[in-house]
Amino acid sequence: MHHLAGLRGHHLFAGLSPQQMQRLLNASHVDDCEPGQVLFDRGQPAQYFFVVLDGQINLVLYSKAGEEKIVDILGPGNSFAEAVMFMEAPGYPVSAVAAARSQVARFSSREYLAILRDSPETCLRMLGHLSQRLHMRIREIEYLTLESATHRLVRLLESRLPVGSDGPVEITLQESRQELASRLSMKPETLSRILRHLSDAGAIEVHGRNLRVRDRRQLLAMIDSLP
Repeated sequence: MHHLAGLRGHHLFAGLSPQQMQRLLNASHVDDCEPGQVLFDRGQPAQYFFVVLDGQINLVLYSKAGEEKIVDILGPGNSFAEAVMFMEAPGYPVSAVAAARSQVARFSSREYLAILRDSPETCLRMLGHLSQRLHMRIREIEYLTLESATHRLVRLLESRLPVGSDGPVEITLQESRQELASRLSMKPETLSRILRHLSDAGAIEVHGRNLRVRDRRQLLAMIDSLP
């Protein structure tokens, strides 16, 4: 099982003791998959969860007409089907298909759950790791949302500058902050936060509905230097 040694840091195993990890490894298998090979079909009893060691696995749904819709594409280090083991009467909600020649580690869901049942401490460690991971994902989403919102606002302001003028120039917003935020598909507090950031950076000066843009290029450069 030497090729599984690198999995120790995976979030599913990070809370396990060496003895617990060995117990899980004893109930695991490494499967070599050919392109197009089906690991499991939707609706099958979910007895295992998996980690991709090499290659690519696609999680797919099939329409009544047999058309394939890819739900997720997984590469080395990605796990799948782990959430299903915590459900009652678990069945796989999607099908898993090897998109290329792949190597996949297959773990017994029953054994993993038995380890968690035996040790409340392990459960708490696991919850800690998962909470940390969730917070990181939420921060990523918030950053990407803010990045997109900043881009939209900067583009709108730039479009209202007089043609041929790089600044400094003053523009008056016709809309209220509420209307502008709605138009840009963001919350008013997000709009205020971005305006404050642009102001702190010296790209604009804000006086109510009047904005003074110092330099068109400096304003556009704000898209590349987000908070």
